Amino acid sequence: MIKRDLLKMLEENVKEYRKDALASIRRNNHMNKATGQDIDQKDIDALLVDFVNFVAMRQGVDLGLYTKDLEEAP
Repeated sequence: MIKRDLLKMLEENVKEYRKDALASIRRNNHMNKATGQDIDQKDIDALLVDFVNFVAMRQGVDLGLYTKDLEEAP
């Protein structure tokens, strides 16, 4: 797998994951010690984008992913 493929895969998966991220966090609270309180979708999106951009930078790529890029096109 080349870097471009890895980052494309991450971007596609994060778009899918974000739809049910809060439910997943709650379901897996035994692994993440979540408080169970609501997390704003904007904060979830910010964390996801920040992580993907972090991984990209570790691969030497300035991906420049924005939270608006996570939203489905109309």
